Amino acid sequence: MTQNDQNPPPLSDFDRRLQQAKAKLPGAGREKGGDDGRDVGRAGMAAGFRIAVELLAAIVVGAGIGWGLDQWLGTRPWLLILFFILGAVAGLMNVYRTGVELDRAAKAKRAADQAERNRGGR
Repeated sequence: MTQNDQNPPPLSDFDRRLQQAKAKLPGAGREKGGDDGRDVGRAGMAAGFRIAVELLAAIVVGAGIGWGLDQWLGTRPWLLILFFILGAVAGLMNVYRTGVELDRAAKAKRAADQAERNRGGR
């Protein structure tokens, strides 16, 4: 065995090298949760996932109800098709409502930011 196998370098050396590597990354020195634009990207991604899940859930629930009614009433595949379409319409309405809500919130935030800038400039 060599000396390096018996005595590994101290963890402080590893921490120092890790900090040096992190400093070389783009956006280094910014704290998590800071106002550096990443929050906007995360909010957009969260809104996209929310919209996708709402649309998918409405379609799946509609198709599930249609399939169940088809099984129960023996009307295969007519109720499945009908409720799939109804679920898709409901999902699209949810997407529209969510888009309007997100747009309204974005406009309110822009107006608040503008008002804050106007107050700070005087």
